[in-house]
Amino acid sequence: MGRTSTSSDLAAGYRRWAAREAAGSSPVYERLAHAVSADDAALDLLARLPAAKRQPNLLFGALRWHGVPVEDPATALTWLQDHWDEVRATVQERSTQTNKAARCAVLLPGLAELAARTDGPLAVVEVGASAGLCLLYDAWRYRYALPGGREHVVGSVGSAVELPCAVDGADAQLRLPASVPAIAWRTGLDLSPVDPTDADTRRWLQCLVWPEHVEREERLRTALDVAARLRPPVLAGDMTTDLAPLLARARRRLDEVAGAGRGAVVVTHSAALAYLGADERDAVRQVVSGAGAHRLGLEARAVLPDLAERLAADVADDGRFLVSLDDEPLALAAPHGSTLTFL
Repeated sequence: MGRTSTSSDLAAGYRRWAAREAAGSSPVYERLAHAVSADDAALDLLARLPAAKRQPNLLFGALRWHGVPVEDPATALTWLQDHWDEVRATVQERSTQTNKAARCAVLLPGLAELAARTDGPLAVVEVGASAGLCLLYDAWRYRYALPGGREHVVGSVGSAVELPCAVDGADAQLRLPASVPAIAWRTGLDLSPVDPTDADTRRWLQCLVWPEHVEREERLRTALDVAARLRPPVLAGDMTTDLAPLLARARRRLDEVAGAGRGAVVVTHSAALAYLGADERDAVRQVVSGAGAHRLGLEARAVLPDLAERLAADVADDGRFLVSLDDEPLALAAPHGSTLTFL
């Protein structure tokens, strides 16, 4: 019996993910993704799940949650077939959620540019905020490595979390911020906010970190400790329906703190709009502009194709995410926030 069209699409998707995302970053996951793509039994099981639950990051995180040796694809896939009900329950109950403080490093220049442009403090609303790590720009220390061995360091002195980021591109040093802009008010919005103090939740988030990324895992653990102490507010809600009233609230609070009309409300997101359909993404963008707010995002190019089309023809489509401010492409960045190339 041949593969169904769904299984064939899944196989192609896992191969593409292995080549574009895992290659050069996680040999373990690259091998495992290719193994899944070649295993008809695994593909058949995945095809029974809702489309949003078939993604490699979620499946591989679930395998690690159950203690499966993901570095051995044959063993992992045999375990998957023998314990499918357990894996299915895990992927249906849980989800991948953005918890990469390092993404602040590639968004910070855009945030500082906006603050300079609007002459005042910012009110930051993050959609898809999860545990709120990317609301805490002023809690981290940023170490930007420039060409030629130079460094540019900004942020909280003595922070327990340092975010390294290699930077290049047009006027790189001039476009790095001299300091973290003032944030007068901040709130996140997430379908299922994450409690950084919950041990079970913390273990799941650790399972989502790729196996070889030991520094990322340690950084996540420490950043969650900071979030547990600072408690950035993250509300339960849907960005497609609950964003507009939150932006109105943000503007009111900013007016109270900074003075009427001063500063700017900015909606930030990193790998969050990817979970919406194209019409929903457009609707979110319209809500932001309709509220007189700004939008600073880090997303895969396919998520905002109208912006990706504006990149120069010689810019390689190599899996880097696009950083954009108010629908203007600013830079390309590694999905995990480790590199930034200004356009």
